[in-house]
Amino acid sequence: MAENEDPRAARSRAALIAATIDLIDERDGAVSVTDVVSAAGVSRPTLYQHFGDLPALVRAATLERVEATFARAGTELDEAVPRAEFAREMMHRVVAGLDQHATFYRRVLRGAGGIAFATDVTDYVTHRILDRSPMGTAIRDRPGPATPQDRAEFLAAGAAWHVIRWISAEDRTESADTVAEKLAVLLLEAAGTETLTATQLETAA
Repeated sequence: MAENEDPRAARSRAALIAATIDLIDERDGAVSVTDVVSAAGVSRPTLYQHFGDLPALVRAATLERVEATFARAGTELDEAVPRAEFAREMMHRVVAGLDQHATFYRRVLRGAGGIAFATDVTDYVTHRILDRSPMGTAIRDRPGPATPQDRAEFLAAGAAWHVIRWISAEDRTESADTVAEKLAVLLLEAAGTETLTATQLETAA
């Protein structure tokens, strides 16, 4: 809950997000405003007050699930290992977590807000790369005309597209581990961190 936020508003917002996630999990079809507010136990004006419209709520709910997947993936990882190894293990955990809810993501991507959600994920992963991954230091230190933001966004967009294309396929041929390893190698090599140890990265910071 944000500082100074009304606890009742925070509870209603959380209820709307939870209800949206549950409804998309449960049904293969359109979810209506009536469905969501009924499941959340709030009024229609409350939904519009928090999110403006239903597509915005779906985007917020989906991004919250993505963020929760990243948070769980980082739990109990050993940060003493080389940073490239840490990033590779993190990627495997994230992709496995996304795969666990593949049906949910496919339903969101088939909806009207699918493209907008892809943008949200790219923005979120850009932030993770720059501020919360071992690639951030290498990206910032690399010479050249491109900004760190542009570099991270380019990597994030590529990673997001790989995952979205894979998770959207009904007849996937690659396992979650295969996709995760491919992404880890591509991201680490592109960022220039494939061979850097934790000590080297900390020294460069």
